[in-house]
Amino acid sequence: MKEHLLLTPGPTNVPKQILEATALPMIHHRTKEFQAILERVFADLQKLFCTKHPVMLFAASGTGAMEGSITNLFSKGDTILAFSAGKWGERYRDIAKAYGLDVKSIEKPSSEAFSAQDVEQALKGNPQAKGVLMTLCETSTAVTHPVKEIAQVTQKSGALLLVDAISGLVCDPIKMDEWGVDVVVCGSQKGMMLPPGLAFVAASERAQNAITKSTLPKYYFNFADTIKAIKKSDTAFTPAVSLIRGLDVALKMLLNEGMENVWKRHSDVAAWVRKEIFDMGLKLFSKAPSNGLTAIVMPEGIVSGNVIKIMRDEHSVIMADGQGELQGKIIRFAHMGYACTMNDAKTGMNAFKDAMAKNGFKS
Repeated sequence: MKEHLLLTPGPTNVPKQILEATALPMIHHRTKEFQAILERVFADLQKLFCTKHPVMLFAASGTGAMEGSITNLFSKGDTILAFSAGKWGERYRDIAKAYGLDVKSIEKPSSEAFSAQDVEQALKGNPQAKGVLMTLCETSTAVTHPVKEIAQVTQKSGALLLVDAISGLVCDPIKMDEWGVDVVVCGSQKGMMLPPGLAFVAASERAQNAITKSTLPKYYFNFADTIKAIKKSDTAFTPAVSLIRGLDVALKMLLNEGMENVWKRHSDVAAWVRKEIFDMGLKLFSKAPSNGLTAIVMPEGIVSGNVIKIMRDEHSVIMADGQGELQGKIIRFAHMGYACTMNDAKTGMNAFKDAMAKNGFKS
């Protein structure tokens, strides 16, 4: 099978040593051997999320973690402020609506980021709000939102701050406890450089207090039962054993590098990619770009799908099209996880330049 360089915002390329760990012979999950792995993983996840609080893991996509964060913290009729400027902000909003919450939708054009002032104003207008839903990196547009400043606002209110960091964690800085973020959710297949299939939720003390009051239905994504199991280095249900073995290796790789260094690596590669884009005379879509990916606006007459096809077929480099109304209009050049190296970025840029030229673009 031909190997591609995945410069998509998930899934990303998986390092060989992680793949090898996922291919080890199966072991039973209710054994001391596996519980020792879980004990390491739970401790290392706290370091990755920058929190002293429990980080739960589930066999699910990141959307499962988003849904669980809604069903475990709120009750029917609670007022929720959902900030959306792209497809993933909309997803968080729509999950809250599906469970009968009173969702106040605050929206911005998809290239823009929300400010702390936007959140403060919305909270003043809705002092009864129990939660604020925000994305760290809006993967559909490459916009990153100022979570640190937003948390300073929510900490002064009765509203919990829930952050979808599925594509942002590892790529963009987020310091959960230091900043005062209440819930951080993530998925395995992006910056954490694992295959898809694991979802994570970290919950602050304020969030854990809310868990005891929530009356929404829940079963598999039951945070109270999951936290009880974590205290025993165990899981409430059958875990994804092979993926967790890979997670054990991935966490070691990231923490050995050091999170400050990991964030700088992503920032440096992102800056290089954007300089190349500017030098070509092209524009970025995001007004507040993430370290994890760059959204490139296609010039008039060039359709992104045609460029992506040449990169895939002739260079074995995979990038992502825009979503929804942005399909055909932008290319999402991801630089996250294992593929976030200058060498991979240069390989991707060479493929991009060639494909653009073959579509008639002259820089």
